[in-house]
Amino acid sequence: MDSLLPPPQEPYRNWVELTQDVTASILWKLGAVEILSAAQLVCSTWRSVWKDPSVWRSIDMRNLGDLWHMGYGLKKMCRHAVDRSSGGLVDINIEYFGTDDLLKYIADRY
Repeated sequence: MDSLLPPPQEPYRNWVELTQDVTASILWKLGAVEILSAAQLVCSTWRSVWKDPSVWRSIDMRNLGDLWHMGYGLKKMCRHAVDRSSGGLVDINIEYFGTDDLLKYIADRY
């Protein structure tokens, strides 16, 4: 009769209980473009993670996906990410769309 019982299940882990650092580490797998265009809109917890300047110390804008072809304002998105770093930016990759004006913008906010 015991064989008819379902196997015991592991208790579910509430992702909201994760620390901000752990959440940011997981979500960075999406890439800066996806974070700025969608992920920060998912919930207030994710939004608060992306408001912290320390998570914007390194920005990789290479993960463009379909956004490159859809005409999203990548330069505008990049400026927004740089602004979020609040002067703490130490590394950025804009190899597919960087311009002199964008580099000047980044340098002025360093």
